[in-house]
Amino acid sequence: MNPYVLIPFSALLINGSLFAYVSALKGKSRTVDLYLRFSFTLSLWHIALILYWSFLPGNLPVLAFKVSSFAWIFIGCLFFEFAVQFTGSSFRFLIYFFRGISLVSFLVSIGTDLVIAGSSRSYWGDVIVSGPLYLPISNFVVGIPTLGGCLVLIAKSFRSSNPLLKKQSRLVAYGTVITYLFSFATTLLPRYFNASLTFPPLSGSAALLQSISIFIAIQKYGFMDLKLEHIALKLYSEIREGVILLSSKGTLLFSNLSARRMLSLPEDVATGTSIDLRNYLDEFPADSYFERKEFANLKVAQTGNGEFSHEEFPHIPDYKYLEVSSSSIPLSGNKGGKVYILRDITEKKESLEKIRKLLYRLDLDLDLARHIQEMITTRDFPDSPHYKIHSHFQPYVKVGGDILNVKKESDESLHILFGDVSGHGISAAMVAAMTSIAFGAATGRTKYTDENLLFMHRLLKDTITLHFLSSVYLRYVPSERKLEYSYGGHHPGLLLRDGKCSAMEGSGGILFAIASPKIQRYELQLQKGDRILLYSDGLFEVRNGEGNILGRNQFLEAVKSLISEDTPSMIRSLLSYSGSYGAGEMSDDVTVFCLEIF
Repeated sequence: MNPYVLIPFSALLINGSLFAYVSALKGKSRTVDLYLRFSFTLSLWHIALILYWSFLPGNLPVLAFKVSSFAWIFIGCLFFEFAVQFTGSSFRFLIYFFRGISLVSFLVSIGTDLVIAGSSRSYWGDVIVSGPLYLPISNFVVGIPTLGGCLVLIAKSFRSSNPLLKKQSRLVAYGTVITYLFSFATTLLPRYFNASLTFPPLSGSAALLQSISIFIAIQKYGFMDLKLEHIALKLYSEIREGVILLSSKGTLLFSNLSARRMLSLPEDVATGTSIDLRNYLDEFPADSYFERKEFANLKVAQTGNGEFSHEEFPHIPDYKYLEVSSSSIPLSGNKGGKVYILRDITEKKESLEKIRKLLYRLDLDLDLARHIQEMITTRDFPDSPHYKIHSHFQPYVKVGGDILNVKKESDESLHILFGDVSGHGISAAMVAAMTSIAFGAATGRTKYTDENLLFMHRLLKDTITLHFLSSVYLRYVPSERKLEYSYGGHHPGLLLRDGKCSAMEGSGGILFAIASPKIQRYELQLQKGDRILLYSDGLFEVRNGEGNILGRNQFLEAVKSLISEDTPSMIRSLLSYSGSYGAGEMSDDVTVFCLEIF
């Protein structure tokens, strides 16, 4: 007997066993069927190799080579189709193309001598004498589909977020690459240098590695739906609640598979073993009197004294958090026992931790946004013997949409922007920041308040589409006590003079709401002792416990009653009055600005 025949014979036995095992499973799918086709064709190739190396008489070797050539010619196409089906890719044209070119190659092989020109006998058996098309067909008809399927699997492993799917794809891909390199080195590469091989070609036997890698993926990772009953049972045992029953002395009376895995116990732990849950769960109480409690950081049992080493059972997963419910139960012939229901809540805990971290990062971002807003909101006002500026800024949340910017020019004049962006929160704060930057650019262009407001509108209207801005732009010239101002949709400011309160006349279109708002410029000659008061709608749009809004008219009455107070006291009183009406609950950003003339 030729001992070299044992190589393909062994490959046939292994691959045949894998084929028989998968075929016997009840669960079937398109992917399974394609693997079975690949495995069956590979077995035929192994049978052909046994015939090749059995020293057939006469011209039978050439006939066997040609008839069995379909096995190695179609093997690449079958593997490519399997890879495409598994990954769910769409390469229908390539599948039909590879099928067609494989069929043509097979017909050329059996009908001509262009692929198989004859046979030669070596010490291990009969060998194909290659024709001019043997290497091209081997490389392009068999090699390219095989490597193409390998690339499809690798691409799937990188795109997939499923860790098991990554392992499955890479396992088969790596097995395929090893098979191809081994086959090329032993069968194709030597023929480029010498027409007759000097050692046995092992391409057919090496293809067994592909079949084994697929089978390992099937068995280890649940690669395909092989046996519905088996998978359903396995999934149930993985996800169902753990149950463990202990006697009053702490001996194990019953445990299901889930409980053993959650506690990192060996699956064959014997009944009667002493179990102390404090060795497995952190902070587990000694008296065990509780109904339901969560335990974190599952401990790994230590060896010795009847306990078990987790290292001996690496297939058992680690659980971080368990929810344990306990209940006392009467036991026949015993004083009593305890039943524990274990639930794996790791995913829940991890999700809550992710939410906590997200909220923490959001809080940090809000702090940063508030810091930036404080930087761009004027807090330190110019000192002058001719006037004094008072203000109060309180956002609804950490950041807000109110704007207060004051800039002193070289001619001692003041440019003041007071505004309120619609809405509140981060988006409103971003619009406020952009508007503040635009204000800085506008002040250096012209001294006219209406033109500066329009400049800011034109600069930002195409960028800001989900918010609008009500604003007042003022320019005060201390040397002339002259105030120029323009409204951009904001309610009128107040002039406090000689104990009376009057609205500053004027109106104007709101910014960012329409394409071309109408903005006008107004002038007001101020006197010593005058005060200009600007305020945001957060002061009068507060609601009381009954849901009624304070309203601007009622707020103005409060202002009139407080005119006699000095400016800081008046602002504090207005804030207190608005806050007390709303029972301390704000509904919007609150900003107050007062320019006092000396």
